[in-house]
Amino acid sequence: MPAKKKETTNNGGPSFEEAMAELEETVRKLDEGDVPLEESLAAFEKGVALVRLLHGRLDAVQEKIDELTRAADGSLSTKSFEGEDDG
Repeated sequence: MPAKKKETTNNGGPSFEEAMAELEETVRKLDEGDVPLEESLAAFEKGVALVRLLHGRLDAVQEKIDELTRAADGSLSTKSFEGEDDG
């Protein structure tokens, strides 16, 4: 069976989904607690880097959404998601 093709972004980094899966695996590894201290620290550092990467990507997506939903007068129009409670 052929190996799954690794998705990348335009800048050569992992896709959002791949980075999220890697973060989940890192958290699972740390939650198990069966890892030596040095390896735990390295995993934690990797996790922090992944969180920063993912947060940056989400911020970029939010900016793009804001740009796309900006009205002609420059104000942002917002709409509730279907099924979302308003209070």
